[in-house]
Amino acid sequence: MKSLALSVAGTALLAGVAPQPAAAFKLFGYTFFEGDKKPASPDAQPYKIDINVADGNSGLKDVIQNASLLYSGKDDTPPPSTPAFLSRARAEYERILAALYAGGRYGGTISILVNGQPVEQIRNDVTLPHPVPVVINVDPGPLFTFGAIVMKGRAPPSPADDNPKTRTPENLGLIAGRPANSEVVLQSEQALVDAWRRLGYPKARALPRAIVADHVNHRLNVTIGVDPGRPARYGAVAVTGTRDMNPDFVARQTGLVPGEPYDPAEIELAKRRLQHLQVFSSTSIVEGDAIAPDGTLPMTVAVAESPLHVFGAGASYSTTDGAGVNGYWEHRNLFGEAERLRFDAAVSGVGSSNSRNFAYSGGNSSDPRDFTYLGGVTFVKPGILDPFTDLTAQLLFKREVYDPYAQNTFRARVGLTHEFSQQLTGKIAVNGEYDEVADGFGRRDLLFFSLPAELAYDTTDDKLEPTQGYRIKGTFEPFYEAKFGNFGAVSRLDGSAYFSFDQAGRYVLAGRAAVGSLVGAPADEMPADRLFFAGGGGSVRGFDYRSLGPKLDNGVIVGGRSLVEGSLEMRVRVTDTIGVVPFVDAGSAFDSAYPNFSENIKIGAGLGLRYYTGLGAIRVDIARALTRERGQPPFALYIGLGESF
Repeated sequence: MKSLALSVAGTALLAGVAPQPAAAFKLFGYTFFEGDKKPASPDAQPYKIDINVADGNSGLKDVIQNASLLYSGKDDTPPPSTPAFLSRARAEYERILAALYAGGRYGGTISILVNGQPVEQIRNDVTLPHPVPVVINVDPGPLFTFGAIVMKGRAPPSPADDNPKTRTPENLGLIAGRPANSEVVLQSEQALVDAWRRLGYPKARALPRAIVADHVNHRLNVTIGVDPGRPARYGAVAVTGTRDMNPDFVARQTGLVPGEPYDPAEIELAKRRLQHLQVFSSTSIVEGDAIAPDGTLPMTVAVAESPLHVFGAGASYSTTDGAGVNGYWEHRNLFGEAERLRFDAAVSGVGSSNSRNFAYSGGNSSDPRDFTYLGGVTFVKPGILDPFTDLTAQLLFKREVYDPYAQNTFRARVGLTHEFSQQLTGKIAVNGEYDEVADGFGRRDLLFFSLPAELAYDTTDDKLEPTQGYRIKGTFEPFYEAKFGNFGAVSRLDGSAYFSFDQAGRYVLAGRAAVGSLVGAPADEMPADRLFFAGGGGSVRGFDYRSLGPKLDNGVIVGGRSLVEGSLEMRVRVTDTIGVVPFVDAGSAFDSAYPNFSENIKIGAGLGLRYYTGLGAIRVDIARALTRERGQPPFALYIGLGESF
């Protein structure tokens, strides 16, 4: 069985932040750093509660229990006194009534009995039992539907109305004959206001609504409307809260141009632009209270800066790959315009038991030359051309020592990253590097120049645990290798898609596919890290990391010139925190420039366990190679944070 890798990630330490008391948190069902609960007051009034719903509707009973403050707090510290308890109990009428209205029930009745008496008849100075019994009886009454609907002052149609994600009264459910949920009325009213705001009317407001319940026909007649006010253009953009940041740069990064028409979508985009700088702990954009006589609306950007310096460290250990440590230090506002300067260092493979057949030292795991190293410095200048374009410059040295190869790389790279939209991002860079490679082909030194480019499109609903949408990423790297005089290109296309069978996302079918190709140069005249390998936790599970590739006549695995991979998972949440994931993976790397499906595609399958946390899913996968070869372990175990793709 593949050895289990254990890792301990260091927490980033923010320079200049005063120590804070540890906050309580839960992990695997256990609570850590939790202080003792506040003891109950001697005058506290404990109680026990029972809620009864007349029609036996279990779903409606759950809604009422969630609305009841007494029910949700029954296991907490009791109210500090009898008057406080009675005040809380009397307020239950309003909370439960709101829950009934939200469910389209406008003819219901509610009774709240405390110690057998209606709560509204009990005096505050009464002495009650400990605990006192509370019984809430609810007759929800008939379900109402919408009847006559009148909408006054509605905005003219706009292209946004054709977008299925745009909230309109109709797609919210404000239609005659539909269940008359009160939330639908409130949301529809806001949708009417938002429609005017999208047209450049920032001070649109809802008119007084008229709601009439027809108890004879069980219908709810609704009249809502909007006063649009005046259209507006952006006025001056003021910035508050800056300390080390240049306020003029902050204003420019919002992309809000004085004189341009008001657009709430641009304001949301401006917030994302400021968050993209990674130097603020909080950001907000506040509109002026009134439109000026000249039709402009002043805007104020309020920010709070994070500490200038951040550093972190981590450690890892594997019985096959040995021990490793890594760390970084970053300055997050070098010249006052959110420039970032970061230093990274890492070493791993210390004490490794793997045989390094092609390492320069001959495979002695105690020799520092058999370790894997990384050291580099990266400079990022945000907003180099426009608010969503960053300049990145990097100097990097890395030494990779894996079973198929060892490689030293000295790299210099300068590139641009641009966010075209919330879904579409692109990267392009100029790259130069010197590589020293040892693998099954032998030893070689390379002088490698390239123009790596990447385009990624992401429509998923969640970055860590997607349940709907798809992702596509294409990379293309034309190159010239000076030692052998080769021109060529390395390309790769990755895609994944997610489909949920239910609205809650508890049953999700996820699929992934990847294809790669190297043209213009033979494999033995390329850097090993530009060749293709398959196998491992992010590839074909059931096989060792980078263990799948073309084999030479002597049986040694080398990197291929093409790749094909695919995965299919069924992600099932058994509870809110536990999930199971059966999966199957397939793929391989080939010595030809394009995948050769007549060759042996490797297949692995297995079962995964997920423990869902606020930081993402803790992933444990156990897999078996269905197309095993001699020496292949019967099972492989993988542990990680986040879904496999």
